[in-house]
Amino acid sequence: MRLPLPDDLTRQIADRAAQMCREDIMARGWSDRSSGAVQPRAGDGEVGLRTTAGHLMHQNSGVRPFLMTWVEGRTIGMSCAQGDGPHFRRGSHVGEPGYVDIPHRGQVWRNQKWLFPGLQPKRFFEDSIAGAIRQSRPQIRQYIVGMMRGDRR
Repeated sequence: MRLPLPDDLTRQIADRAAQMCREDIMARGWSDRSSGAVQPRAGDGEVGLRTTAGHLMHQNSGVRPFLMTWVEGRTIGMSCAQGDGPHFRRGSHVGEPGYVDIPHRGQVWRNQKWLFPGLQPKRFFEDSIAGAIRQSRPQIRQYIVGMMRGDRR
């Protein structure tokens, strides 16, 4: 038997999920703007999160490797971990094998030049929702027991 949870309970769970997701985003060192873009989504029997920042969806779901064909013929500024960037490189020979000049590392062989390596999925939206539901189990049980007894909310 499936019982949809009431709106007030799902709103509490969604608010907690959004808070957990924002904390996860901040712990990763991402911007306040990114964490502020996460909003709770709730309704009768529905808990979720939404965002106005598309890049969070890419981080959450991951991205497959792809050739950055758009760099062909353009000058690209590359940052570096040492903080003395940007270092500028001209995009050419996209997808061809050869040596590439990496700041502070020198010439490095690549089977395909200008290949974005992809991103592993981080699943912080799903983890936050699951964690909020897990933390709300006592309230969910209380609601179900009340329904079985015939209490009306």
